[in-house]
Amino acid sequence: MEPLLPGDPRHVGGHRLLGRLGAGGMGVVYLGRSPGGRLVAVKVMRAHVGRDAHFRARFRREVIAARRVTGTYTAPLLDADPDAATPWLVMEYLPGLTLRAAVETYGPLPSRALRLLAAALAEAVADIHRAGLTHRDLKPANIMLTASGPRVIDFGIARPDGEDPITQHGALLGTVGFMSPEQASGDAAGPAGDVFALGAVLAFTATGREPFTGADRAATMQRVRQARPDLAGIADRGVRPLIVSCLRRRPERRPTASALLDRLGEPEASVQGTGWLPAPLAQEIDRRSVRTAPAPVPYHPGAVTPRAPVPVPGSTVGPTEASVDAGPEPPAVRRRTLLVPLAVAGVAAGVAVPVARRWGSRDERPTPQGPPSPQGPPAPPAGAPRPARTPRHPVATRRWRTRVFHGRASARLYRVGTAVVAADGAHRAGSIDPRGGRVLWTRASYQRTFGDAVSTGPDTVYLFDDRPRESTEPYVLRALHPVTRAVRWTRRMPFFASGTVATDAVVCVSVAGEVRALAAADGRHRWAARSTGASLAAGAGLVVAVDEGALGAWDARSGRARWRRELPESAGHSLISDGLVVTRDVLGTLYALRAEDGSTAWRHPVDYRSSVRHAGGGLVYVGEVDGRVRALRARTGTQAWSRRLGRPTRMLAESDTLHLAGGLLWAQGPEQTVYALDASDGRVVWTYGAWTAPGSQSIVGSQAVAVAGLVLLSTPDGYVEAVEPPE
Repeated sequence: MEPLLPGDPRHVGGHRLLGRLGAGGMGVVYLGRSPGGRLVAVKVMRAHVGRDAHFRARFRREVIAARRVTGTYTAPLLDADPDAATPWLVMEYLPGLTLRAAVETYGPLPSRALRLLAAALAEAVADIHRAGLTHRDLKPANIMLTASGPRVIDFGIARPDGEDPITQHGALLGTVGFMSPEQASGDAAGPAGDVFALGAVLAFTATGREPFTGADRAATMQRVRQARPDLAGIADRGVRPLIVSCLRRRPERRPTASALLDRLGEPEASVQGTGWLPAPLAQEIDRRSVRTAPAPVPYHPGAVTPRAPVPVPGSTVGPTEASVDAGPEPPAVRRRTLLVPLAVAGVAAGVAVPVARRWGSRDERPTPQGPPSPQGPPAPPAGAPRPARTPRHPVATRRWRTRVFHGRASARLYRVGTAVVAADGAHRAGSIDPRGGRVLWTRASYQRTFGDAVSTGPDTVYLFDDRPRESTEPYVLRALHPVTRAVRWTRRMPFFASGTVATDAVVCVSVAGEVRALAAADGRHRWAARSTGASLAAGAGLVVAVDEGALGAWDARSGRARWRRELPESAGHSLISDGLVVTRDVLGTLYALRAEDGSTAWRHPVDYRSSVRHAGGGLVYVGEVDGRVRALRARTGTQAWSRRLGRPTRMLAESDTLHLAGGLLWAQGPEQTVYALDASDGRVVWTYGAWTAPGSQSIVGSQAVAVAGLVLLSTPDGYVEAVEPPE
């Protein structure tokens, strides 16, 4: 809290003002005391805003909305005068943290707390909808975690259902990363839009990152419009399907808030108080409730109790900008000034508080695991069971090792003609001569939203030019020679592509709500089809696009629609092999559809975290989360063979199929080892595991390419290694 300024009022509507909690473009929020002695948050519009009829009407609507909502998990309106010369309102003062501040400071909530929060927020949204309102700006900054439970705040852009909007048609009100697709498109946002936002809020709470974040505002907006969230890292089997159902693109396919409550069932604990939250976060909220401001520390399960609270000098209600004397800082601690919001109903205000963060960039974190000791691992304690002996197999030999890009990022590899093309997560592409590992060229790309930086055809590399984030220049797709980088043709695009795939005849781009096919030879337009699918696949003369809850297939040369198949849930990456289109939905069902008409050949349940990347020779290969690779018969979906790769080193250790060629399937095991398996029966032919990246526990996301008698592997520390199989 900051002291009152000379021009600030001392009383508003009988409430004595004690200090400033925050300020925005429309008004100032003060901490006040009611005539009966209750602490309250007083929101006062600025004088010039109060003279504007448009904003005064908006403020009046906020008051009406707040009065209509009286649920347990919303902040009550205590008093208001929207018709005063300077309009104001008074709401309950809620000391605590916004959900955004809590997650950014202490990390994602664990599964139990996440489920309890989901139920509380679903009840709050249901109460808002029962009052005939739509919030339209549900986001982590508008959700308070307090000693009396979570609260939804700020009804500044809420609108009664059926009422004409005050804002102009097409104007975008809300927060981009938490809008619904219809809201991001400028259409009216109803209750289903709040449910979509709730799904995005829960995804953020579970992972610590916004699910639609792109390279810039335009990229984020496009991902929202297409409803293509990043849900990696959400492992809770109860919450993940609920989030997926909330984030469906079509409003009519989303559940209502009341239906979400029914799906969540009876809460296993109460969210009243702070006992349901991780201990460091709970202690911080409790301290704010007793008017102290400690220095927050990030939450880690099993972490030690944070240091004792530090009273804020000269304050009786909350933190000030006074520094906290924490003594000398250890080398791994970097002091930052964060915006730590105070809990204020009706607006999320904040003050800067210096805090010690025990994490920063990847390079600043202490390495959790060093290189192996020359003496080998320590001996097991007496009486402990001996570990199972790993069977011996022939071992491949490394021939060369090269770094394509600076930084620690595993690259995906593609064979293009006589070269191998690499693409990493930092939106860079490069070409390697496989004979000796010489890097032929590297280039930045603007493919920053879905998939890799490049797409490849039989003898061509396709990538989008890099450009400044705020540039208004058109996006340019370039077709490059894989060895010389000579430009074969260029094509301007109205927007960045959310998916690309190439065949020998066409390169297809998912852009601006449609799939566009360009001639592979010269880049000329061949055909276009309506689809919002960001994931494309090609094969058997088809181009297949994944839309929300459906797959569409077109003839690759003519663009003629072949079939469209509705699925119960949204699907992801697809494979085309053996006359089948194989795809997996987000809940864990593997579908095999007949390529000629889209009819179902078979279905098979798999874990939603499993990898299904390769198929061929009459088999579909699944990498399981328990370190096992399974082969399913393409004709029937029955299991042909199963092979566990080594000993899982952690719970739900992943295996990953890396490449399929020449009768061999290369797969990553859970012990930093690559296995070459006989693709027909799963027999281990040879292994390779020469690298051990400090702090890395797997090589998920790597890929293998077979070329010139070698197998090229990408490693988690940013290198590409070429290994020669044993005789």
